[in-house]
Amino acid sequence: MNIRGVVTTALFASLIIVGSFIVIPVGVVPITLQTLFVLLAGVLAGKKIALSATSLYLVLGVVGLPVFSGATGGLAHFFGPTGGFLMGLLVMALVSGFFSDLAYSRQSKKEKLDKHQFILIIVGLFIASISIYAIGLPYLKFTLNLSWTKAFLLSVVPFIPGDILKIVVVALLANIFFLKTRKYFSELDQ
Repeated sequence: MNIRGVVTTALFASLIIVGSFIVIPVGVVPITLQTLFVLLAGVLAGKKIALSATSLYLVLGVVGLPVFSGATGGLAHFFGPTGGFLMGLLVMALVSGFFSDLAYSRQSKKEKLDKHQFILIIVGLFIASISIYAIGLPYLKFTLNLSWTKAFLLSVVPFIPGDILKIVVVALLANIFFLKTRKYFSELDQ
């Protein structure tokens, strides 16, 4: 990765950290904007940068820097109820970045995002948002020894409206910036 790639990775990692400081406590798992910035990194920069930025964020938290929600850090977070959601951020970055890369590979000569590319991005955002629950929900269930219903009610239901709003925001930003940023970030690979 060249210097622009390193700087871009650090920028998105910083945005994910800022997103973790915006906390709305709703129970065991707080609402934060981390996922918004992971999705944004995936869509605007692709899977390579998104995975790098998310990995950097998680490593900073593991070594004890206060980058996780509530300005906390440490390896212990991965063994608590939110550990699965933290690990799920990597899958979220991978999925959103994969669909963004796929949409960009279908780029035509047009200067605008076409309908098929936009649909690919939207599908990727939904699958990425579901993927974090696929890891976080079972982890929370077993960590807290809850029933599936109780775990679902604690760790999925309160987040659905916010996740839909985050998908809308990222989709709107993608509609405006996708081609410009993807062109810039694809130059990083050359």
